[in-house]
Amino acid sequence: MASMADIKHSIRSISETEQITRAMHLISTSKMKKAISKYESNHVHFERVQSALKDIFAHTSELEHPWVGQSKGKRAAYIVIAADKGMCGGYNHNVLNLALKHMQQFSERYILTVGHMARAFFDRRDYMVDVEFLHVSQNPSLYNARNITSDILELFDNGIMDEVYVVYTKFISVMKQEPRVIKLLPLCIADLIDVAEETQYSAELFYHPSPKEVFDILVPQYIIGLVYGCLVQSFASEQCARMTAMENATNNAEEMIESLTKEYNRARQFAITNEISEIIGALEALK
Repeated sequence: MASMADIKHSIRSISETEQITRAMHLISTSKMKKAISKYESNHVHFERVQSALKDIFAHTSELEHPWVGQSKGKRAAYIVIAADKGMCGGYNHNVLNLALKHMQQFSERYILTVGHMARAFFDRRDYMVDVEFLHVSQNPSLYNARNITSDILELFDNGIMDEVYVVYTKFISVMKQEPRVIKLLPLCIADLIDVAEETQYSAELFYHPSPKEVFDILVPQYIIGLVYGCLVQSFASEQCARMTAMENATNNAEEMIESLTKEYNRARQFAITNEISEIIGALEALK
C-alpha cells in the first residue's frame, strides 16, 4: 500500500490537472459557439455560389476554360488543415492519416499545411512541406482564405499541378465530425452533384461578355468561399473534439481523485488502527 504522503501528492497533482482540463473545456465551448456562428453565416453565401456554378454547367453547351474538365495528370496539390496543438482526441490523427492515404495515388505532390500539427506530421514521415500557413487554423478568415487561394490558383495556372485538393474535418454536429477530401480544381459537374439548382429550366443561357469571363470572376470566389468554409468547419470540429476530450479528461480526473481519496482514507484508518494496537500492546506490557 502506498504511503499517505504519496497518495496526498497524487491527489494534489491530479486536482491541478483537473483544473486545467476544466478550464480548457470552458474555453473550447466558447470558441466552438463562435466557430459555429461563423460557419452558419458563411454557409448561405457558399451555397449560392455553388448553385450559380452548377447553373452555368447545366445550361451552357460549350464551356471551355482552363479551370474546367477532367484531369489526367499525376501531380496534385494538397491543402491539409489540422490544429496548431494537440489535446483534442483523434481530431489531428484522423484528418492527417486521411490526407496521407489519399496522396498515395499521385507520383508528385505539392503540400500546403495549415496548422503546426500538420507540418510536424509530414516532417516525421519525410514528406517535404512546400508552403506552411502559420496561425491560420486558429483564425479562420476570408483574408487567409484569399492568400491560400491565390497560391493554389498560381500553381494550377502555371501548370505545376494538375489537380488541387483540400483535406479538412467536416462539422456535422457537436458530437460528430468527419475528415473529408474535396477536389478544388479542375471543376466538373460531378463535383456539384449534391448541390441544388436555384431554378429549374431547360433553356440554354448566354453569358455576357462570355462564360469564360464569368468563370474568371466566379471560380476564384467559389474557391475562396470553399477554403474559408473548410477552415471554419475544421476550427469548429477542433473545438468540439477538444471540448469532448477535456470533458472526458475532467471526468477521469474526478474518478481518480475519488478512488485515491478512498485509498487515502483506508491508509489513514490502517495507520490509526496500528497506533491504537501499539498503545494497547504497550499498556498490556506495563501491567
